[in-house]
Amino acid sequence: MLFGAALAACEPARAPEVRGVRGKRELFGDPALVPTRAGERAREELALSDAVVAALRALGAEGLAVEVRLPRADDPGAVVVTGLGPPGWDEPAAAALVGELCGPWSAGRVRVAWRGAAPSRPEGGPGDLPLLFALVGLGAAGGVTVDRALRRRARSPLRG
Repeated sequence: MLFGAALAACEPARAPEVRGVRGKRELFGDPALVPTRAGERAREELALSDAVVAALRALGAEGLAVEVRLPRADDPGAVVVTGLGPPGWDEPAAAALVGELCGPWSAGRVRVAWRGAAPSRPEGGPGDLPLLFALVGLGAAGGVTVDRALRRRARSPLRG
């Protein structure tokens, strides 16, 4: 008994682990939490955003981030969608689909911002050739500089 107390006194005190909350999903997504109005509202927002992501991915959209904010007395609500859009879709078409998924409150409150796809390289273009020449030139200049420094050091009269 006495030995255990002495051993416990010798151990350094451990600080409690503190983790930052990463977002709404981590804060309200735990099903073990006692349901509250704010928690249920957040879960409904998360479910709506998941439904929007699933529908747009089924159409070919990629890299989606969807944020849904349900309306309240002081907030009219919003739906913000960003990502790479499905082929051939524009913002109004996506806003109409998202509005159908989220319900009548979302009319006029859907914002869609498709990021442009990365430009593809032209076939048979120079590619990385200019970069290769630049790196070879920098390597040669560095080699000449090191060589001159070593020669000066060898000819130095202070070297003994």
